[in-house]
Amino acid sequence: MKTVILYASVHHSNTKKVVEAMREELSADLMDLMEEPMPDVSGYDIVGLASGSYFGKMHQRIQDFAVKGGLRSGQRAFLVCTCGMRYKDHTASVKRILRKRDIGVANTFQCRGYDTYGVFGKIGGIAKGRPDRRDLERAREFAKRLNVL
Repeated sequence: MKTVILYASVHHSNTKKVVEAMREELSADLMDLMEEPMPDVSGYDIVGLASGSYFGKMHQRIQDFAVKGGLRSGQRAFLVCTCGMRYKDHTASVKRILRKRDIGVANTFQCRGYDTYGVFGKIGGIAKGRPDRRDLERAREFAKRLNVL
């Protein structure tokens, strides 16, 4: 299976660390949506979409790609999100978009990430040191399971 992970890792490279750990297990290509917002993914069987959480949703570039990007019916996707607090599914809105477009969502992965966005910056941030070694190992295990789906 040919795999690509599209990511938007803006503030502290939290998401980039996670997708780089996954890449090792998946032999996946990585594409930064901050550099290329609408890359061609037609040659891939599985497309990962990854970002930090912004007020409970994935980065706008991920949402835009889910709506307008070149994903085709029958392609499979997986979603990855880093967030200051894991109290909800931060991938839910993108999951809904993809399902409406008949794109199968194989699974989702979330972990904490250092967060200084908005009010958290005023207190020095939350989830310092995350993603940590354990988070990255969980990301690798998640990727191994994707290989057998």
